[in-house]
Formats: sequence, structure tokens, C-alpha cells
Amino acid sequence: MSTEAPLAIDPALLPHDVALLQALIAQLVDELRKRDARVADLEHRMDLLLRRLYGRTSEKLDPAQLALFDTTPAEPVPEAPPVAPSSTKSAAAKKKPGHGRRRLPDRLKRVEQIHDLTPAEKELLGGEANLLLIGREVTEQLEWEPSSLYVIRHVQLTYARRDAAATPATLAAPQLAASGSAAPDIVAPGVVTAPKPPQPISGGLPGPGLLAHVATAKYVDHIPLHRQERQFARHGLLLPRQTTCDWILAGAELLRPLYELLQRVVLLSGVLHTDATSVKIRDARQKLQRTGYFWPYVGDDEHPLIAFDYTSTHSRDGPAEMLHGFRGFLQADAHSIYDELYARRDPVTGEATIVEVGCWMHARRKFFEARTVDRLRAETALAHIGRLYTAERDLTAELDETWRDLPRAKRCARIAAARQEQAQPMLEQFFTWLEAEAPALVPKNPVRQAMNYALRQRVALSRYVENGRLAIDNGAAERALRGIALGRKNWLFCGSERGARAACVYFSLAASCRRHALDPFAYLRDVFRRLPLLLAETAGHPTEAQLRPLLPDLWQPAV
Repeated sequence: MSTEAPLAIDPALLPHDVALLQALIAQLVDELRKRDARVADLEHRMDLLLRRLYGRTSEKLDPAQLALFDTTPAEPVPEAPPVAPSSTKSAAAKKKPGHGRRRLPDRLKRVEQIHDLTPAEKELLGGEANLLLIGREVTEQLEWEPSSLYVIRHVQLTYARRDAAATPATLAAPQLAASGSAAPDIVAPGVVTAPKPPQPISGGLPGPGLLAHVATAKYVDHIPLHRQERQFARHGLLLPRQTTCDWILAGAELLRPLYELLQRVVLLSGVLHTDATSVKIRDARQKLQRTGYFWPYVGDDEHPLIAFDYTSTHSRDGPAEMLHGFRGFLQADAHSIYDELYARRDPVTGEATIVEVGCWMHARRKFFEARTVDRLRAETALAHIGRLYTAERDLTAELDETWRDLPRAKRCARIAAARQEQAQPMLEQFFTWLEAEAPALVPKNPVRQAMNYALRQRVALSRYVENGRLAIDNGAAERALRGIALGRKNWLFCGSERGARAACVYFSLAASCRRHALDPFAYLRDVFRRLPLLLAETAGHPTEAQLRPLLPDLWQPAV
């Protein structure tokens, strides 16, 4: 609360000197300007708070703002304008799919129900002999049958040997090991039991399908374990959340060789996207919660996988450790934790090993949030940025329609050339406008701060026009985090740091499956079947060549 006294002016006390009056007026005007700036800043903070609590999160741009850049004179609209073909079509101009009922997939099981006339109805029509079947009217209805639990009984046959002189070494023949089969159990001299195939959890209760279902429900469908406990109870089975939690941890440990390989493949990318989001970590011993962070690392088109990492702090150590040895472009926000990465230099050439790429989504958001302070300048900036995104959408439409079949190098070269022709002049115009307008605002003005952010990031924000492999923003990383943001509202926290690291394993595989339009349940069930066999065959040390086909980008269901 302000402690300044209210301003009261007595005309009799005003000086008669004109110069002194002018100085007094200038001083009062300066005080009013400072007060107006403070009021505007407080209103801006209150508007942000109210929008965060009650407002929409969409940042849509009014199409009318683009008229700010329309310098052509208005012309009368002809009665019947000719439709000229355009080589560059907007994505919005594509024909949208209809909203009617679509054909049901052929892979779904069909159960026929024949509907016939009742005997009484046939009798009224002259009897069955008087009726001739001339057709069938078929309609399809989609039905749901609840999932069900069932029990697999593993029956291991035990044999007694007539020739008990055979030694265990004779039984474990080299060809048996070469076939990948487990050696039979020698129960007693002369008695042998057929081995059971390796299971996801040795001696555990869940089969591959049940373990995949629990993991998919938690990390893809965002159903916490305590809700799954109630679902299993409806099936007449008590599975406490403590039990399923142990299953999740054991499954993550089984998948860890695959997860570590996925990380190595992602780091081979020439372009990486990353971001961070917070998560609550519960400390059961101290009965408190602290904050940890999930980091997605989105690989490029040649390494189309997504790897998640967990850190206990939002500091430079996490990305620095994860990106040790990485060389290429890194697209992220302008946080200072990445500065050390961008400062790395090749000891031979002296060039940067990690090149910063800016995010126009972050730059735009700052202007959007500052609209309540200086509407005209903020809306003008949004219109400038909107033109860049419109050009990018047109370029994407051209890529989808005519450049898709080109080799990767030629496609990237055409994208870069088109951006330099269309987007580069827009960038120059925008930054020239920022340099002219920024000095007119006080440093703490939110619009000025948004302008300073864009000017500081000018090189990084302009870098996407130079390389066709780069994106205009960091949307890939933010989309990868969307599942965690939704799941956080359901499971609220991770039970421990071990649980958070296990979550990274499942988040990585699930996000990579989503990138390739795979069913994560079918993928995990198949991997939980095949990976224990592979680990048994290789004594727990599979090679990268053996694990690589199990990653989502190369995975094929077992026949």
C-alpha cells in the first residue's frame, strides 16, 4: 500500500515564476507517468492471475490482425471471380473429412444375429411355403465386451529316466543351448522336469498381457493404481496397489536395456527438441513432497523416437549430463540452463558442438500475455508472428502435396529456400519494428520485456530459415509433455524417485509408440513376451543389434 500523501494544490501557493511553474508541471507529469506505469503493471499481473484461474488457455490470433500488413488498395469484388489454381495451398483449404458414420474396421470380430419373422407372423402371410427369401438387409452395430481376467496354468511335465546313468552334462547338450531353450530341471537322479519359458517377472503373478495392461492404463490412459485396484475388484480379484506398484517397478527394470538403447539412438539425431515439466515426488520417510522434473528429448525424422529423463532439480546438470557427446541443433526455450551447452566448442575446429535454435511459440506467448498493458504494440507483434506461421503452414501444405516423395536432402533444401524467400523478409521487417519501438517503452513494461526477449534471441529465432530440418517452434517437445500434464491431474505425484525413473521408461516407449501410431498395449505385451527370452538366451547381455528391432520405430508384432 502506498504511503504517499494525497496531492492537494492551493492556487495561492503556486509560484508566479513561469520557469518554475514549467519545472513543477514537468515534475508532476513525471510523477503521473510513474504512477500510471505502476497501475498498468498491477492490472497486468491481476489480469494474468484471473486468466490463469478462470480464462481460456488458447492463444488464437484474430485473422483481422493480418490486415495491418495489407498495403494494397481496396478493389470492388467482381460478380463472378475466376478461380485460379494455386501451387501453394493452405492446410485449411484442404477438404475436411465428413462428420458422418465411418465404416467399421475389418479387423474387428463380427458376430451375426439373424432376425427372422416369428412363426405366427409367417402363418398370417400364408405359411413358410408361401414365402420366398429374396434378400438380406445388413446393418452393423458396435458393441463392447468388458475385458476379462483369466488364469494360465503352466504345467511342466516331469519324466523319470530309465537310464539314470546319464549325467546332467549329457542332458544339457550344446544343441539345446543353441536352440534357445532352457535346460531341464534335474529334480533327482533319474527325474527331469520340462522348463517353463522365462517370464517378465520371475516367479511373479502377472503375465505379459496383464503387466502391459497395468502399465498402459497408468502411463497412457492416466488411471492411477488405486483406481485400477477398484477395477480389478469388480472382476472379483483383489490386487492391492502395493502389488501392482511392485509389478510396475519390476517391469521397468526389465525394459531398462531397451530404454538405454532408445536414449542412445535419440542422441544420434542431428536435431533435438527438449523442454521440462515439474512433478511432485513424495518422500514416504519424511512425510513430505518435493519437486522433480521430466525432460523429453525428441529425435529427428531419421531417429524418430522420444526419450524421457528425470532430474531432481531444474538446473543445467540434467541436460548437460544427458547431452554429453551430442552434436547438432538443440531447440528449446531461452532458459539460462542451456547456456553452458551452447558454449561448448570442438577442440579441433573451435566451432560450437550444440547450436541453439529459438522457439517462436515462446516469443509469441510473451506478447500475448502483455496485451492488457499496450494493446496496439502487442497486437502488432502478434500479427507479425502470425504471418510467419501462415507462411509455415503454406509450406507444410506444399511439402505434403508435392515434395513428400523427394529425397530428404532435396526436400530440406527446398524448405530452406522457400523460407529464405518468404519468411526472411518478414523477419527483417519484424525486428526492424522492434528496434524502433522498444526504446519508447520503459524497461519494466511487459511489452518492452517481450521485445527484449525477441531481440536477444534474434539469431536463434532466425536460424530455422537457414536449415530445412529445423522447425519454427518447440511444439514437438511440448506435445510430448502433454500426456504428463494430463496424467498429473490424476496420479498427482510419483511415490519416489525410483518410481519417477521407472515412469521415464514407460513414458519414453509410450510416446515413441504414439509417434508411430502404434497401440502401446500391443507393443508392451509383445515386448514383455520376447524380451525375457532374449535375455535368457544372451545371459542378460543382449547386443544392440538384438535389441534394436524391439524399439517402436522398427518393431513388428511376433508372428
